[in-house]
Amino acid sequence: MSDNELTLKPINDLLSEHFFIPDYQRGYRWKRRQVRELLNDVLEFCDKEHKSNNEFYCLQPIVIKNRGDQWELVDGQQRLTTIFLILSFFNSRFSEEFRKEIFTLEYQTRIGSKNYLMSLDENQKDDNIDFFHMYESFDEIKTWFKDYVSRINDIESVFLNKVQVIWYEINETIDAVEVFTRLNMGKIPLTNAELVKGLFLRSKNFNKGEVTLQQLKIAQEWDGIEKSLQADDMWFFMQNTDTYSNRIEFILKLMADEYSVDTELKKDSFYTFLVFNNSFINDKGNDLTKWANVKRYFMTIDEWYEDRDLYHLVGYLVNQKISIAKIIDISETVDGKQGFKGALKEKIFNGLFAPNKHLSEFSSKDELNDYIKEYLINWEYGSKNIRAALLLFNIASILSNNASNLRFQFDSYKKEEWDIEHVRSVSSDMPDRIDAQKDWINNVLEYFTGINDHKRQVALIAAMAVTREKRICEIMLKALSSNPFDTLFFNRIYDVLLRYFKEAKERDTDNTIGNLALLDAGTNRSYKNAVFPIKRDRILKLDKTGTFVPLCTKNLFLKYYSKQIDNMMFWSESDRDMYFDSILNTFVDFFDLEKGGSK
Repeated sequence: MSDNELTLKPINDLLSEHFFIPDYQRGYRWKRRQVRELLNDVLEFCDKEHKSNNEFYCLQPIVIKNRGDQWELVDGQQRLTTIFLILSFFNSRFSEEFRKEIFTLEYQTRIGSKNYLMSLDENQKDDNIDFFHMYESFDEIKTWFKDYVSRINDIESVFLNKVQVIWYEINETIDAVEVFTRLNMGKIPLTNAELVKGLFLRSKNFNKGEVTLQQLKIAQEWDGIEKSLQADDMWFFMQNTDTYSNRIEFILKLMADEYSVDTELKKDSFYTFLVFNNSFINDKGNDLTKWANVKRYFMTIDEWYEDRDLYHLVGYLVNQKISIAKIIDISETVDGKQGFKGALKEKIFNGLFAPNKHLSEFSSKDELNDYIKEYLINWEYGSKNIRAALLLFNIASILSNNASNLRFQFDSYKKEEWDIEHVRSVSSDMPDRIDAQKDWINNVLEYFTGINDHKRQVALIAAMAVTREKRICEIMLKALSSNPFDTLFFNRIYDVLLRYFKEAKERDTDNTIGNLALLDAGTNRSYKNAVFPIKRDRILKLDKTGTFVPLCTKNLFLKYYSKQIDNMMFWSESDRDMYFDSILNTFVDFFDLEKGGSK
């Protein structure tokens, strides 16, 4: 659709047009509610205070294709028919010689509809479903205007002159049926991006002889940007959700926000297009400059993506709901790339620890250490900054090795649901539902046997030499085969296994950051309340198959943070303390001024 032309047209400019509605279009189906909502919107615009002379109310696109002395209506029939009905109501107040001309609607297969629109006879409304909906909508228009009799003339003037449609004319060589099908299947909805693209590619933007070449150049560059943004690893480092069908619209909206401060206009679903359209009208001759600005925005973001430090710093801040627009503002207030990185670290520090304290205020690394430690000691499971701290621990750990090319997978992190996982569970965490208790036993059986097929587990356990492990497995099999399931028996099994895995020592549940890690919800909830070695086994299996596991979560279960490893299958208090120290030291190094924290 790159050669298509579009513009904005007031209703007044449509009055002399002739529209042909082909057989692939369905009949008119607007409900009374939809008609009423349109009229209410127009009234709200009429009543808007402090409107400028250039303001208008914008309707969604009318997609047409030239058909000699008619326009083939590819999309927008419902809106256009409703407009016809409103104009018919305005005309109904006058005798025929004083009525305004109204555009015509001719139907390829619904021949009677054209004549019915001229009469809107209540006696014929039940002749077919199209007539019924047309009459119902017209009746709703009459009913609505009963409350605004004294204002009909003013509303009519606004409707004709200030209500505009997005007029989208597709190239004559394009198959209209294919466009209609794709539009209505949602494959190429007329988004802000498609409409702005149409503005950039209009023939009148270019000098004669350069039209095709310039259009092709912009179209190719546009597609290149969109292709880059469609890569999830790039997209999710700068966005938390995927809300755009055309991702370039994100960049266009950044520019629209820069061009316009109209808060009311932002409520319009075609806000970005309307801002660009006004900009094209008001800044004639600068269309290529605008396209250069689109590329400049993209190249800025692409540069951040390619720079490993900026990728992680920007990615973290975006995850903390700091907008790319705000980050761009920060970049424009500092000198050079190092200054930018320092400013981003300062922003991270303020968001996580102290909103009003600067890194430059710390006179030594020890002072910074004590300050951060005070926060970490007091944070517990449920504290608002725990998730952000664990995410930053992963990012800071990755950035601590300049020789590595490892990158945090923001796309996996943002597309999945994540839990804060307790590393070590205690007896107070015992599952209480029967299905959860059975799952818990199955997880332990899989750990002991190395397989998750029940029949094979039974055979394997039967063939095992007589050991403590064999006896434990046999008790678990007995529990699973009992009918009904005996929860009291499970309680005894649970205590036995906690003693076996050295987790039976009673203590308060450890909610400190030294006993917490990030893990995807699906994995976490599949073995919730499991003992440490079973969690460790699952993590290693995930990592072995290439499933994304945050670096620090994997390191924790491999006990990389423990200086003395007495038992790989047990998470001790000393393991917890050394893990806490690793988090603290990583943060201190990350923010340390001597290492370039804010330079």
